[in-house]
Amino acid sequence: MGQDKDQGQSVADHWQFSLAVYTREGVAGHCLELQNRLGLDVNVLLVMLWAAGQWGEAPTTQQIEDADSTIVAWRHEVIVPLRQLRTRLKTGPAPAPDAATETLREEVKRLELEAERLQQDVLAQWVKEQALARTRAGHGGVAQDIKAGSRVQNHALIETVATEDLPAVPGTQTALANTAENARKLAVLEQTAVRVVAHYEAAYAQTAADEGHWAGQAANEQAADPWLALQHAHQVVLAALAVLCQI
Repeated sequence: MGQDKDQGQSVADHWQFSLAVYTREGVAGHCLELQNRLGLDVNVLLVMLWAAGQWGEAPTTQQIEDADSTIVAWRHEVIVPLRQLRTRLKTGPAPAPDAATETLREEVKRLELEAERLQQDVLAQWVKEQALARTRAGHGGVAQDIKAGSRVQNHALIETVATEDLPAVPGTQTALANTAENARKLAVLEQTAVRVVAHYEAAYAQTAADEGHWAGQAANEQAADPWLALQHAHQVVLAALAVLCQI
């Protein structure tokens, strides 16, 4: 995703949250690495982090798969072609690149950003529907057991994080307060990012298997260092935490 002139810091709005995270120092590069290495949809990652911040717990693996399924066709048939066109116009074909085609490329970039915003709107509506379903299901015993199990997992993560100093947030001079609440937020965001990365790793591996090979340098690097994607995702998590804590 690109930058937008309308950049607020409201974490209540999914788009403003995403812009606030994405425009943090270094985040765009980490997102691009995840996109190129795994085909990870950055908008899904950002909206799932936003949902985790709203819910106070990480979306489940099944929820992430469900959310991705709502926009997968839009991504492949609209966003990816626009992205490829914008990228291609940087170097050609003739008469590109020149002043006239640069104007065209900027228009394609604008359309790509608008397509991503529409995609995020669909994902945000999914989050809203999930929240309503969670509220309704919260009266049932099975749902309560599932929710309790999720809280136990999060509590274990919180205990692990709380025993150490919170990491520094890139791009800010303000340190995160080393509190149980911030540790809880970090644990939930980390769990969310791990699940999103795992979802796209599985999809990427399946695509490679279907094609009979691991295609490209990015796939080879991912196979050689499976932790690399999580390292990139961790930096996005730190930026999301900073936005949620408004620092």
